[in-house]
Amino acid sequence: MRVEFDEEFGVPVEEAYEYFRTPLHWPRLFRAFGPAEDRGDGWYAVPFRGFPFPLVTRITRDDPGRCVEWVFDGFWRGDARVEFERTTDGVVIRGYEQVSPHSLSWLAPLAERLFLDARFQRVWESGWRRLRRASIDGENAATPGE
Repeated sequence: MRVEFDEEFGVPVEEAYEYFRTPLHWPRLFRAFGPAEDRGDGWYAVPFRGFPFPLVTRITRDDPGRCVEWVFDGFWRGDARVEFERTTDGVVIRGYEQVSPHSLSWLAPLAERLFLDARFQRVWESGWRRLRRASIDGENAATPGE
């Protein structure tokens, strides 16, 4: 399944970037994730609430304030890219996440349609809502740098 996005927010690009630069910060933006566990060699396990298998991920590209890319391994396979474009009022965030339950083989497309696609869409939307609130409040909604 693939989630694509092109969103604009009234927060500084540096603030938006902080949420994505490491899986350790993802739970601060996306409440569907629990605290990430460092597995060594750049790999992290990010618990995904409601699923028995964490997202095992590693950042493969980090261009501060411009782009972050990562891959998934283990039960979940795929990759993602988030690009940041500075605007006069904040930031535009564009990109995608391509993820699939690897271990389900031929059942994966059915599971994606029935259970996963809507769930992953909601996860991303929850993060966008937090950034929109930060835009409106003029505050750092989820303290990404702590």
